[in-house]
Amino acid sequence: MKTLLKKSLAAAAGLAVSVALTTGASARTFTMEIAGPGGCTVSTGMPLVKYAKHAGVDIQLATGKTLTKSGILVAQGKLDFSTFVPFPYVLMQRGAAMYKKLGAEKGKQLAANLRGILGFECGVYTPVVWANSGITKWEQFKGKRIFTGPPSGAAAQNSEQFIRVMTGFEPNKDYEAVRLAWGGGQQAMRDGQLDVYMRPLQVPSAMVEELMGIRQLRFLSISEADLESPAMKKYIGAVGRYPGKINVKKHYGDGVLTETTEIRLPAFALIKIVGHHVDEDAVYTVTKAFWENVAEIRAGDRTLGKLAKETAFTGLNIPLHIGAYKYYKEAGFDVPANLIPPELK
Repeated sequence: MKTLLKKSLAAAAGLAVSVALTTGASARTFTMEIAGPGGCTVSTGMPLVKYAKHAGVDIQLATGKTLTKSGILVAQGKLDFSTFVPFPYVLMQRGAAMYKKLGAEKGKQLAANLRGILGFECGVYTPVVWANSGITKWEQFKGKRIFTGPPSGAAAQNSEQFIRVMTGFEPNKDYEAVRLAWGGGQQAMRDGQLDVYMRPLQVPSAMVEELMGIRQLRFLSISEADLESPAMKKYIGAVGRYPGKINVKKHYGDGVLTETTEIRLPAFALIKIVGHHVDEDAVYTVTKAFWENVAEIRAGDRTLGKLAKETAFTGLNIPLHIGAYKYYKEAGFDVPANLIPPELK
């Protein structure tokens, strides 16, 4: 029986899916980037491209990308569509963190070129260790080799901040922060080169299922007391993050050990974005094609059960593209005021 990982890898093997969007005698192929295989960027990105194709829009898809870099390319007009992370949009506006070299003025100018399509709950930030590692408490991260995410990506910063909130530990001082591409991180965990594998994961996760095939895992959790701490409230309260839960027994059986059947961890959302430069008709068609096939999209991936009309704007903090907004108004979606395209205000 195929796992989610096998399905994702098979889907991602064809990095380009094409059909032409024709306007009169002209046609244009659009571009889109998502992160690596086995995650929610693939399980939402591949269907978006597929149904756009059926509707007459050509989108060439590239996987395995660092989303914070993809966001810049969209803002610069060098890329048309991408999956993105809510909080880096705020950082881009400020010219901060991974966008520090841009400066505040340039960052704000670029951020103004981004538009939203939809938002969706993606998964939870999950600390994974081998069950026989002896690591059962956060304090035992001291001195360990911990995968936190790709270089220059938002995920690594989020993981390291999460560890800081739980332990006070600083990366590359109290523990070794291993930053690799997503595929490299999974391989390093498989090969026993990591003590802790900290990454955003769908529920259930193909990555976890693959590792369970090697030997038993353990997930660490956060307690009720942790949730009430000011530092954790601030962390979980950031845009695109919120309290999450995993019923480990239900999703992984005996393949993953935990102290309780249901554990608490920070959940996160991702968003689909498009450049302001992309024409209205194309974005309207892509948005409509996605939502008119959402039942089939959910049926094709058991991790997308919460994808629905009522959750269409989960985590979305970028104003909608006018093409997407046009579809949502026609289809009767309740669009928050802060997502109305600036040109319509």
